[in-house]
Amino acid sequence: MADRTGSQLRSGSVTSEEVNQMLQKPPDDVFAFSSDGQTYTAPRCLVGTPVRKISEKDEYWKSGWLSLETFLAQEEDEEKAKAKACELTKSYPDNKTYADTYKRHSDNVSKHRKIREIFGPDTSYHPNQLVSKHRLPAQGLCSMDLMYKLACKVSDLRVLKDRGELAMDPWDFIRWRVMLQLQAKLRLTVDSGREHVKSIISQIFEGPGTTTSPRPYHDPLLRAAILRSAVYQGRRNSFIAPGDRRVVNRTSTITSHINSRPLVTSTNRPLNPSRLLNSSRVEKRQNKPSHASSYQGVNSFRAQQKARQDSMEGSKQ
Repeated sequence: MADRTGSQLRSGSVTSEEVNQMLQKPPDDVFAFSSDGQTYTAPRCLVGTPVRKISEKDEYWKSGWLSLETFLAQEEDEEKAKAKACELTKSYPDNKTYADTYKRHSDNVSKHRKIREIFGPDTSYHPNQLVSKHRLPAQGLCSMDLMYKLACKVSDLRVLKDRGELAMDPWDFIRWRVMLQLQAKLRLTVDSGREHVKSIISQIFEGPGTTTSPRPYHDPLLRAAILRSAVYQGRRNSFIAPGDRRVVNRTSTITSHINSRPLVTSTNRPLNPSRLLNSSRVEKRQNKPSHASSYQGVNSFRAQQKARQDSMEGSKQ
């Protein structure tokens, strides 16, 4: 089945078979690497992006980007502001201003926690590696609302990964679906598409919108996968719009027999040439409980690289 996105499916429903086929897309059908395994050479919208997680000290980093590290450091201040606002609401329960302030800081704390869970220092994902850097908006993607939306969807897709329904790493899966939308907008080789990226992130997980307020970057197959995850998590009523119920009912009857498993942070990545290095460490990773897919390339490569760096630092002490 050819990949179907946006306007191709906006007016029709998707079947559980189509969703299953999308979820089982092999990562090696989408991603390719340089001979040294350091950068992506495919797909087009990811060419030149480092495989390992970038930092603000890297040459790859652009000075105009918002800082992920600075954002994460603000979590403690939000926690304090939330606690202070909570005390004020207790002292003045009828004060709407205090109540609104408490809600705002509570929401911000929740967003910070989710963003740190997915993009924090102990993870392998960075928002500015969603697509290659020349396709990003001038300030990058490290604004709270964009990161929170991406982080929530990574969490939703981890549920499908842990059930063996998703072949790709959840972050790579989102990258692929975003790239399908972005590539459709690149009419010329010189087009960057940077003006579309924020809109794609905002719309791709949502419904098609309305006639007066459409969402042209709507991805019905991805939406159906997210809804399936919501059912597994018991969030159906708070998540599903009336028009989505038919798709979820059909998918849940097929897969409801699958037992859920605890969420894990280790995920399978596309096959990378560097996977062949340090086979003993790879074997240890493979002895851990795994998903149905056998792809472990990029995460394995990152783990090996970190282990070598830790070993070198230890020998210097």
